[in-house]
Amino acid sequence: MKVCLIKQRGTMSLKCRARLQRVLAFAQELAGLGEEKGILNVVLTPSAVMTEMNEEFLEHKGRTDVLTFDLRDSSFADEEADACVAEVYVCPDVAVEYSAKFGTTPSYELVLYMVHGMLHLAGEDDLEEEARLSMRQAEKRVMDGIAKRFSVEGFLERKPE
Repeated sequence: MKVCLIKQRGTMSLKCRARLQRVLAFAQELAGLGEEKGILNVVLTPSAVMTEMNEEFLEHKGRTDVLTFDLRDSSFADEEADACVAEVYVCPDVAVEYSAKFGTTPSYELVLYMVHGMLHLAGEDDLEEEARLSMRQAEKRVMDGIAKRFSVEGFLERKPE
């Protein structure tokens, strides 16, 4: 699966984009999506848009950190290598907010959300407690693997565009 990084207008500035693209390509391998055909769009989304999407598609009030849409079994996906087969929407504003709450960095949270979305595509879930534990273990495995090869720091600037 090819990973494409897309930044929507109104999303905070992104630095080191080429390195982040390499991190994502490696993450999708570690998540078990490397042999899949098609394109995975990872979309950086501003808070207002993420709030609208969360309410429209999941019927949850307020914004969220990540939304994953698996299009592999839909009419949008076909057997062509250039077909979009999945989308992961990530909110950098939430990454900044939660990094302060969890004692991490905005860039670490951003990559974690991207990994989380990829793991959903690989079959992980987090609705039930047992599944949530499995998801956390998978997140740790992928993030540890990434950390052995790449820095996950320096991707986000705190200033909005």
